Amino acid sequence: MNWFESLVEGAGLARLGWKSVLLLMVTVALVFGFLVTQLFGIPALGFFVAIGFLAFEMETLSMWAKTRRRELAKLWPEVIDSITSAISAGMSLQEAIDDLAIRGPKRLQIHFRGLSMKVDSGWAFAAAIDDLKRNLGEIHADRLCEVLRLVLDSGSESLLATLRRQSINLRRDIALEGQIESKQGWVAGTAKIAVAAPWIVVALLSVRPENAAIYNSSSGALILLIGFTVSLFAYRLVQILGELPEQPRVLAT
Repeated sequence: MNWFESLVEGAGLARLGWKSVLLLMVTVALVFGFLVTQLFGIPALGFFVAIGFLAFEMETLSMWAKTRRRELAKLWPEVIDSITSAISAGMSLQEAIDDLAIRGPKRLQIHFRGLSMKVDSGWAFAAAIDDLKRNLGEIHADRLCEVLRLVLDSGSESLLATLRRQSINLRRDIALEGQIESKQGWVAGTAKIAVAAPWIVVALLSVRPENAAIYNSSSGALILLIGFTVSLFAYRLVQILGELPEQPRVLAT
């Protein structure tokens, strides 16, 4: 699975397909660049703004995916506890999943309802689980889905112990990630705003015809190219130094 496909799934856009999302983002960026070119009359500025706007869209999609994954992660301890309680009460795993579609966390009910409907309509459980993982796009969902798949495929006498252990580890991971993100998030956000600031200044300067004429010259285009290269390097540096590495979804496929 490529990183962009995982990003699209994490943002909850799996049904659109990553190719469609990428095409839409590129189209919007090109339109925005064209509008800037028409507004300021500087093709070079429009080109670099289009690339910058595409990066902004990627950043927005990434933030959207991270926020959604963070919110979903908080719901999984409740889901695991619900499955554990249902199985302890003598219910089958399928009955526990059906119960989640009715009494589980509101945001996840539709996903478990879809899983139950697919299985009832004749889908293989493995295919239904894979579809659930694509729609959720979250690492903790991947782990739970693989536990469920393993249990239904081969059975497991230690299912309850496994679920309880996963619930404890999940709560610990969520607490730790929250502490780290609260300390580093504002630093990375401020740095990214600083990268965009010079281009806002360039746009304001381009309002005056004499400045626009300079940027339209070969030397002006070279200045924009150097500025864009420096901005790109700074943006990438901020990502490397300021972003927390995400755990890879090794169970996504």
